[in-house]
Amino acid sequence: MARQVSGTVRTHLRRRSGIHVFLLVVLIMGSVSGAFAVKTLSPEQNDELTSYIHGFLQAFPVVQPGDSLTSARLSFLNNIGKTVGLMWLLGLSVLGAPFILGLVFLRGFVLGFTVAFMVQEMVLKGIALAMASVIPHNLLMVPAIILAGGASFSFSWAALQTLLGRRDINMYRHFLNTALLIFLACGLMGLAALIEAYVTPVLIEAATRYFT
Repeated sequence: MARQVSGTVRTHLRRRSGIHVFLLVVLIMGSVSGAFAVKTLSPEQNDELTSYIHGFLQAFPVVQPGDSLTSARLSFLNNIGKTVGLMWLLGLSVLGAPFILGLVFLRGFVLGFTVAFMVQEMVLKGIALAMASVIPHNLLMVPAIILAGGASFSFSWAALQTLLGRRDINMYRHFLNTALLIFLACGLMGLAALIEAYVTPVLIEAATRYFT
């Protein structure tokens, strides 16, 4: 079973490598746009965000096990519902492919904006905080987003070709493969949620203490 799943994933990644590269480019474009958007903030917006970050760091709590579990659950549900699940629904809708690109771009935008703002306002401390608070869980979230986006986009494209008259596409098998890949993306999101809940707070606390 595990070998079959692994073979399906490898085959999909090989055949749809162009889609995944394209989605990665869209994500990078979103990140770059987010970084440039920091420069467009008004002084009032900039001060408000800076105050929020400093206030959060000063009041950073010691996370209890129950809090971490709740945080992990919320992170998992939010990312499944608002990203992976939504991508799948958009892929099933056939005409939702452009919105999949929009979701990938938006995730990149938020990522780029967050990192750029921290670095701009706190320089070395901002780099440390970005490495601690943004990078760890996104090492799994980004591949999950690309995988889910690629699977959903591919299904949407195959469904559109079928509606236009192409008969050599097995949509039932395509659906099963897409569902498998979405399930794998959910698993990556689950691991990312655990890192965000249990590892990220420790790293943030360590970075805050070191640069205080």
